[in-house]
Amino acid sequence: MSKVLDYLEAKLMLLAAKAAQQRHLCAIRGGYVSFMPFIIVGSAMLIISSFPNQAYQQFMTSIFGTSWASIVEIPFNAVFSTMSLFISFMVAYRLAEHYNEDQVSCGILGLICFLILTPFLKAESLGNVTVISTEWIGSRGLFVAMIGSLMWTELFCYIKRKNWVIKMPEGVPPAVQESFAALIPALLVVILVLAIRTFFAQTSYETVHQFIYQTLATPMRHFGTSYVGTLLTGLSITLLWSVGINSGSMVNGIIRPLWMENQTDNIAAIQAGMTPPHVITEQFFDMVWMGGAGATLSLVIAMLIFARSKNIREVGRLGAGASIFNINEPILFGLPIIMNPIMLIPFNLVPLVLITTQYIAMSLGAVASTTGVFIPWTLPPVISGFIVTGHISGSIMQIINLLIGAMIYLPFLRIIDKQYLATEKQG
Repeated sequence: MSKVLDYLEAKLMLLAAKAAQQRHLCAIRGGYVSFMPFIIVGSAMLIISSFPNQAYQQFMTSIFGTSWASIVEIPFNAVFSTMSLFISFMVAYRLAEHYNEDQVSCGILGLICFLILTPFLKAESLGNVTVISTEWIGSRGLFVAMIGSLMWTELFCYIKRKNWVIKMPEGVPPAVQESFAALIPALLVVILVLAIRTFFAQTSYETVHQFIYQTLATPMRHFGTSYVGTLLTGLSITLLWSVGINSGSMVNGIIRPLWMENQTDNIAAIQAGMTPPHVITEQFFDMVWMGGAGATLSLVIAMLIFARSKNIREVGRLGAGASIFNINEPILFGLPIIMNPIMLIPFNLVPLVLITTQYIAMSLGAVASTTGVFIPWTLPPVISGFIVTGHISGSIMQIINLLIGAMIYLPFLRIIDKQYLATEKQG
C-alpha cells in the first residue's frame, strides 16, 4: 500500500500541480468563481418564487398578487439567460491577468467577439428591429464563450508581444497609450472572428455555436454527466485529496460547464411545472459531499459514537462543527486520512457508493432530482438536500447516505481506533 501511495504522490502531485497552474484552466475557473455569487443570488430568487409549499404560495399571492413570482424571478432570468455574455468577458479578463495585459480591453474584446459569432434575428413584433438571438447567450453558448475568449485573448496578447501596435509619443497618458496599443491587435482579431462567422454561415451548421454544440459540447456533456462520468469525477476528487491536493475547486472548475446546461434544463422544467429531466448536476454532488470530500461527516458521526480512543474522540469533537458546514480539513489532517493507507480505502470508496445509491434513487423517481438552483457549498447537509431538490426526499436521501457512509467507514475506523487505544494505554 505504501508503494501505491508513493506512486500517487509522485504522479498525481505533479499532474495536479501542472493542472492547477495551467493558465487556460485557471482562467475558466477564475471566470466562474467571479460570476458564482451572482448565480447563487439568482438561484436564491428562484427558491423564493418556487418554494414547494402550497400554503406559502397562497400567502405570497394574497400579499403581493398573482404575478409576484414572475417579478421575483426577473433577477434569476437576468443572470441565467445571459450568463455566456458575462463568462466570455470574465474568462478573457482572467487570462489577460495571467499575461499582465490590459484585462478590461481583453474582457471587452472577448465579449465583442462572442457577440459577432452569435446570430442576430429580425424581430417583426418590434418593427423588424435586429436583435441578438437569445438561444446562445445562456448556458448553451458557454463553450463558445469560454473557448473563444481563450483564443481571442491569446491572439491579442501574441500580436501585442510582436509589437504590432500603434506607438504614441512620450508624454501621452498611460491610459491613452494602452487604448491605442490595443487598436491593431483588436482589429485583427475582430476581422478573424468575422471571417469565422462568415465561413460557418456557408456550412450546414450555419453558426459556430451550432458546430461546437453538436461536435464538442453535447458528447462531452453526455459523458461527463453520465453515471460513469460522475463516478470518475468523484474518484478524481478523492484521489487527489488522498495525497493532500485540494482538488474540489480545480475539478469542479473544469466540469462545471458540463453541468450548467443540465441545471438550466432542470430549472426550465421546474418553471414549467414539469419534472426535472436530468439527474446529474453540480447540486447532485452537493448532496454527496456531506462534510466535504469523501463525505467525511459520516466518518465524524462514527467517530463520535463508536471511537474509544481519546485521540480520535477529540479529533471528532473538534472537527464536528466544521464538518457540518462541509469543511473537513480538521478531519483530513487531524485523524489523519491523507496518506493513511487504512483510511484512504473508505475515503475513496464511500463517495462511489453514495453516488450510486443516489443516482439509482433519483433515476427511479424515489428521490426528487435536483432543481438546478445553486447553493453555497457550506450549506449544512439535510438542509441542502431539501433546498436543491425542493422536496423532503432530498433530505431523507442525505440521511440514508450518511448512515451508509458511516457503516462503510466504521470497520476501518475501528482498526486505527485500536491502534490509538493501544498507544494511549502504553503511554
